[in-house]
Amino acid sequence: MGYSTTIIEVGPDANDFLAEQMAITFAGNAPEELRSYCFVIDKSELTSPLAAGQPVLIGDQEWRITAIGDVAEKNLGALGHVTLVFDGASEPRLPGALHLSGSHPEPALATGTRLVIGNA
Repeated sequence: MGYSTTIIEVGPDANDFLAEQMAITFAGNAPEELRSYCFVIDKSELTSPLAAGQPVLIGDQEWRITAIGDVAEKNLGALGHVTLVFDGASEPRLPGALHLSGSHPEPALATGTRLVIGNA
């Protein structure tokens, strides 16, 4: 498994980024200036490398990684921080981004939702 966690808090402005097809995660210690825009998650351990094509489960929705920014894996492992971009792009537009594709109109991100990144 790559990374498995639960969303424990949704910042009041987090859905503003969803309107732009993005979601920012941070483990419990999100910087105050970003916290209101974050989906705060339980800290977890990254147990295997991330790769394009791997599944990402958001609750019962399945998405697929299409591109990985240069520092996304490092930031996820160290800080629980990644920007999920729901655009299916094949090239990352941000160094900390995971681009995802799926058949869902929008991700089911909410407090209590399980998030599994990588092979389960």
